[in-house]
Amino acid sequence: MAIETRKTGIDVVGDIPWGTHFCLFYETKEDLLDILIPYCKAGLESDESFQWAVADPLTIEEAKDALKGAVPDFDRYLADSSIEMMPACDCYLHGGAFNLERVAGGWLKKLARASARGYAGVRVTGDTAWLEKKDWKDFYEYEKRLNDIVANQRLAVLCTYPLAACGADEVMDVVRTHQFAVVKRHGSWDVIETAGHKQAKEEIKRLNDELEQRVVERTSQLVQASEALREAQTELAHVNRVTTMGQLAASIAHEISQPLTAVVNSVNAAKRLMACGDHASLMVAREVADEAAGQAMRASEIIRRLRQFVTRDETERRIEELPSMVEEAGALVLSGVAPFLARLNFRFDDRATDVWVNRVQIQQVLVNLIRNAFEAMADQDRREVTLATRLLDNDMIEITVADIGPGIPGDIAGRLFEPFVSSKHDGMGLGLSISRSIIEAHDGQLVAERNPEGGTVFRFTLPSGGVADDDGTNRLRSG
Repeated sequence: MAIETRKTGIDVVGDIPWGTHFCLFYETKEDLLDILIPYCKAGLESDESFQWAVADPLTIEEAKDALKGAVPDFDRYLADSSIEMMPACDCYLHGGAFNLERVAGGWLKKLARASARGYAGVRVTGDTAWLEKKDWKDFYEYEKRLNDIVANQRLAVLCTYPLAACGADEVMDVVRTHQFAVVKRHGSWDVIETAGHKQAKEEIKRLNDELEQRVVERTSQLVQASEALREAQTELAHVNRVTTMGQLAASIAHEISQPLTAVVNSVNAAKRLMACGDHASLMVAREVADEAAGQAMRASEIIRRLRQFVTRDETERRIEELPSMVEEAGALVLSGVAPFLARLNFRFDDRATDVWVNRVQIQQVLVNLIRNAFEAMADQDRREVTLATRLLDNDMIEITVADIGPGIPGDIAGRLFEPFVSSKHDGMGLGLSISRSIIEAHDGQLVAERNPEGGTVFRFTLPSGGVADDDGTNRLRSG
């Protein structure tokens, strides 16, 4: 059975099937109209009912004026209620409160009325400029539910979000709850599809399954080592909840497979030697077994770093030792990089030892910056990253990550920390935005500048351990 598709009027999107739920991030009123006018026009011309919940920066009159200039016979469509425009607050709020069931059920009622009048279906767009922090959790659940509600229904829903009102966490929530997002990147519209994330998770699961099978079948004689390797399956399954770990998953799996192969080869060699039965062969077999155990512990150490990175508490600040945090983050990145191609230099200030932070969040920032630095030098024979710490005069500690790569492209240098801005062809452009929000939540700052030696330097500050509460813990500030 062929899937019925509808023209969106949006060139970068093209045709979509009924049941599509997607979102638009916009910066200006012009950006908003640039997408919504052709979206509305295409729906009206396809014999669909159009529902538009309007909010700032647009007014209903401005929306009508824009449609009149683009849609022939707009007044006729308005007169016969083919298009209905209402304030977003009236649509989403009742008595000043957002009610998930009322709003979700309202769209189905509108679909039933439209179908009874002979329309092909209902096309919806609603803006979220009215949304306040207190309603975010309920609205996030509504967006998730909407995917199930519109599935197999003759509904197409476009949700619009003002980018200025969205922090990194909100952007990630929105992307997760929609099939894809439309954004303006480098001056033109682009589509960010979450299907890629699903494919990435499936690929990670496939690698995990293969790795587990090899552990079960080929390392039964090294029980302690194989237990550590089996734990890798659970730990790698949690990689997706840490943004920067997604791109490291394949290389980490490859890195673990190398000691596994060595373990298998060594065990098989030991078995052949033991079959000989003579003293000399048994002595060699013991050496081979020791080598196998060493390779297994190498894999276990990679897993240990990964576990420490993804399982630590994410809500509390504690006094942490900065040098160990930096070294562990560097080691985690190097787990996926051939050691002869990459070099990490450490320059620690002996006075900058303790910081008051959430360890896993700051290591997420460090891993992201270090990984970006090595990726920037992917085409170079010499790949070198220097990590340095320095105590400042204001109870803050500065950490720098410097590479010797080609530097930041000039066309994105001023927008480097904005969501969806990336110099990588396959990057979503969220890593640096999330990293900056984490550092700011720690009362610090994250900036990028040109490295005098060539390349890029990222600098961020963190509070020293001396500013913690008396018990050494405190929650991160909200927002």
